[in-house]
Amino acid sequence: MRKYLLGLLLVCFASCFSQKSTSVDYERRVDSLMLRIDTLIQLNNQLLEQLDIDLSLKDRYKLYPTENIYTLLELDTKTGIVKQVQWGLDSQEEGTWYINSVDLNKWDGGYGSGSFELYPTKNMYQFILIDQTDGRKWHIQWGIGDSKRWIRRIY
Repeated sequence: MRKYLLGLLLVCFASCFSQKSTSVDYERRVDSLMLRIDTLIQLNNQLLEQLDIDLSLKDRYKLYPTENIYTLLELDTKTGIVKQVQWGLDSQEEGTWYINSVDLNKWDGGYGSGSFELYPTKNMYQFILIDQTDGRKWHIQWGIGDSKRWIRRIY
């Protein structure tokens, strides 16, 4: 992308200064070149901003199965927020409950999606949450009932 923009700038520069001209023509060409450069910089910034948005939203949420066929864990890979998702044939048995409702990303704005990952343990109710950018870890437990759902930092 940068090579493309550099090439465009060189073409604009060459076209503005390829002919002999008076100082008035020279100033017009410089103004024209500066306007073109300004436009290219604005387009480049818009493209980079859109790319940041696209990358921060891609694969942001993941569902992890548990050994209980009716229970999944939903992870926001950008913030580390984890929810227990219960589904069933009876809608009264379905719901979503927070295990962790606090944004664990310590960097302002975060690194984008994919910073956090969940790993199951041998205990079907417990998982390890890791921040893949700096290695911080948490012990997570899901369960039926508020007192059975918790998160604890591993130091």
